[in-house]
Amino acid sequence: MPSLSQSITYFGIIVVLHSAYSCLHYRSILTSTTVDIESIDPSKPPHDVVIECMLGFMLCLLGQISDKGDFLPVMGEGRKEVRAPAHVGRDFDIFTNREGILSQVKSRRGVKFEKWEDDE
Repeated sequence: MPSLSQSITYFGIIVVLHSAYSCLHYRSILTSTTVDIESIDPSKPPHDVVIECMLGFMLCLLGQISDKGDFLPVMGEGRKEVRAPAHVGRDFDIFTNREGILSQVKSRRGVKFEKWEDDE
């Protein structure tokens, strides 16, 4: 016998599948009718189908989350904070910009690219 969380998940899947079927049925009804209704947009599903789909998704999510057990804290006890020593820097700690390359480009305007490789 499935557990409560599996039952909730299966019921959520059934609700999502029913909402998909309802949307297909709605579109088939719109295409088969000859009544010209300008207030209905056939490219959008009806509101009850959207709500049903979200409800099914939430039920699936709830069923899967409740099956996993208790949540653990993000910061465990006894963990120390990791920091780089003051004398060792990391590349992403230093703010760098493109000022150096832009000044080289401004000074070398009019010079062809092949000459840049020879200079360096």
